[in-house]
Amino acid sequence: MEVVTKGVIALCMFYQGGIIEHTYIKDQKMSTCLKMKRTVERSVNPQNVRMACGKVDVVLEEFMGETKIVKIIKEKY
Repeated sequence: MEVVTKGVIALCMFYQGGIIEHTYIKDQKMSTCLKMKRTVERSVNPQNVRMACGKVDVVLEEFMGETKIVKIIKEKY
């Protein structure tokens, strides 16, 4: 079942100006998102990939107890 939600905190990965990955933050805290961002930035090449945390309007889907972002409707970047 898909649900449209406004203002969901997500970690987004950008490559060559476009968004290539988005991750739903389970506890919806910006501090958790920033912690995940720092972890990812240490493991990827920061010259090629940009990470950003922020509130975005999305379509969410819950499957087997996991909430996932299906589509970003409106991004803030």
